[in-house]
Amino acid sequence: METIYAIFTKGMIESRKSFLYGPFCIIYGVGAICLTMTLTRYKNQNKKIFFYGMIVGCLVEYLGSYIGEIFLHVKWWDYSNDFLNINGRTCLYYAILWGFLSIALINYVNPVIDKYIDIMIQKTSSQFWKLCISSVTLLMIFDGILTCIVLDNFLIRVSSEYNIDIKGIDSNQINNIDLSKNYSNERMMMTYPNIIVVNDKNENIYLESLLTDVKNYYYKF
Repeated sequence: METIYAIFTKGMIESRKSFLYGPFCIIYGVGAICLTMTLTRYKNQNKKIFFYGMIVGCLVEYLGSYIGEIFLHVKWWDYSNDFLNINGRTCLYYAILWGFLSIALINYVNPVIDKYIDIMIQKTSSQFWKLCISSVTLLMIFDGILTCIVLDNFLIRVSSEYNIDIKGIDSNQINNIDLSKNYSNERMMMTYPNIIVVNDKNENIYLESLLTDVKNYYYKF
């Protein structure tokens, strides 16, 4: 949905993922888990699903934004200019979208997924599923740790190359490992085209406005 939204609003196909590898977006993954765990009991009660979905979605979005700023020193989004926003981390418009997504997830999507999971479990052994879950978990952990390391390396490099102060990043710090060969500025910007950092004056800096010499989209119409 976000990819389609970007096509209509920006005229390009761009990345919307969180990790370096795989089509994984943490905010939606965690959001879906939290919504499923808290709202399944209200299946087909659309008013309750919508209202509680708004609350759960806003909490996930707010905490996701806060954690990203504290630990990764980046902003994945900023709603400061949107109506009824909370510290730019969430707002009424996206809360309403979370409500509609919750209805679709609880009433239509998740029941189908559960049905096929039950069928697959019946046809395979529990040991197979334990192996699958363990393998996927380890891969996701590795992907997450690698993403944090590479992103930190990228921000230090950008801070030094473009002489900007990034809150939480020491511009005089020297990268012990040069990752620019495998994770160049262009690759990082194509992975995170809308990445925002905050300077020491608490001002937002959109990296796409600085790194104008690199492409940050897959295809432009």
